[in-house]
Amino acid sequence: MKKIIPAIAFVFLLLGVLHISGCSKKAPPPPLSAEEPLTDAQDKVMAVSERLEEARAEGAEDTWEYEEAQKLFEMAQNLIEEGNLEEAEKVLSQAELKATQAIGTAKEDVFMESFDEEAQEIRKSLLSEAFSKENLINLPTSDVFFEFDSAQISKEGMEIIDGNISVFEKNKDRIKFILVFGFCDIRGTEEYNLSLGKKRADEIKKYMIGKGMSPDMLHSISKGETEIWQEGASDEAYSRNRRGHFMALSDNNSSEN
Repeated sequence: MKKIIPAIAFVFLLLGVLHISGCSKKAPPPPLSAEEPLTDAQDKVMAVSERLEEARAEGAEDTWEYEEAQKLFEMAQNLIEEGNLEEAEKVLSQAELKATQAIGTAKEDVFMESFDEEAQEIRKSLLSEAFSKENLINLPTSDVFFEFDSAQISKEGMEIIDGNISVFEKNKDRIKFILVFGFCDIRGTEEYNLSLGKKRADEIKKYMIGKGMSPDMLHSISKGETEIWQEGASDEAYSRNRRGHFMALSDNNSSEN
């Protein structure tokens, strides 16, 4: 009964929050009384609603990430109607991730359209020149870990990336480039792992751009299984090697460590 009552109240709240399809504006939700504090699921609904609205404003409706976010949002609504708030919160977290990545994809596409072939080569050259030990900036970032054979960012992974973004923002005057590396464990072929490592790095990069970081400074690089973080063939060693790693570089004229 404790779950059913807030679930019913929340269903009525949802009716006033947002109509996903064909909506350019979302109606404001009805005010809550002091006896009706926001639940985690309600917070997530509002967050996903705002992310989807921002994605539409960025022209991301044609991306597969946006379509996936919509599907997940609708799935979460059904779970809420059934009173399964715990599962709904998990689905909403993934919907927020995909909506954020949709924004990142749209922004990166617009950014890349401004580069012709010559400009692309110049950009690669600048990155190559900056890639040296002298230009590394030692920042307190954390790695993101992935499940086996997956590039899906978990809820915990989103929180880690958000923390890293905060670190980068605090040091943005020092940073020229941010490199996002994708790593794999030793299972699978070298070619497959290089592809999977790139996908992991790209998934992180899209999320970071969607959270407001400039696509000009972000670069995704696959390391596959070429650099092992933890030796061994145990499940623990494998899990430690399935990761996304971050590296910040200063420009050539302001080396810091």
